[in-house]
Amino acid sequence: MSDMTTTTIIIAVLASLFVLVAVTFTLQQIEKTNRDRKALVAGLKNQTRNFSYLLEGFPDGFLSRDLKLLVGQCLHDGLDQLLRLEPRNAQHQEEKRQLEDKLAQIRNQAGEAPYQPLADAAQIQEVQKLLNSLFNVVQRLLQNKRLNASQADQYGRQIKRLATRVALDAHLNNAQQASSAGKFRLAVHHYGLVIEKMTKNNKDGSYSAQIAAYEQRRAELEALASQQENGGGDAEVKGEWKEFDEQQKDENWKKKAIYD
Repeated sequence: MSDMTTTTIIIAVLASLFVLVAVTFTLQQIEKTNRDRKALVAGLKNQTRNFSYLLEGFPDGFLSRDLKLLVGQCLHDGLDQLLRLEPRNAQHQEEKRQLEDKLAQIRNQAGEAPYQPLADAAQIQEVQKLLNSLFNVVQRLLQNKRLNASQADQYGRQIKRLATRVALDAHLNNAQQASSAGKFRLAVHHYGLVIEKMTKNNKDGSYSAQIAAYEQRRAELEALASQQENGGGDAEVKGEWKEFDEQQKDENWKKKAIYD
């Protein structure tokens, strides 16, 4: 009887240890699952904020309907995932409702608004960053097989066309500012970049009239620059142009941005 009691006690202790280990392991798994879930929720929230900014951050009428719907669908998918993880979250529910209303409005748009040139340097830089982000989104969707090659190419071409226009806006803005400041050689340089980029993207002839106008303007500025330089000119202006020219020699003009 004593031996059986001892055996029973040993078995009970071993069973208790087994239960303790099992409970500890289960709690650890639950804790790990909770951490993983919190990390996933945080990542999805960050992702939806980024897509929301892409949808709202561009100037009115800048993006085509197709690009807006693409970004909006990505945002919608992110909100769906958040609601699966946090089904009772009222904020996610409201954001999804508002987004669905917005997507319905976009689908019902009567047509595409004409492109409005950008004149503010800070806005131009921000739009260029957003276009790069949007292009990267398209590439990730292609890699994840959520877009096929044809769809990705179509969206990519739209983004590149917009990026070209924004780059032209930037050079034109710089050219006009330089001309107004009497920095004619610098203005000639920027008009040259405008003409070069337009010529490169003028297979359909859409830039022909503008190219002719800018070539005439460049010639006028070239004459003014020559007069300024031959007449001694403004030493400060000449120094600024020389500094600019030297700086460009040290930089890589063909940056790996989509607008190059």
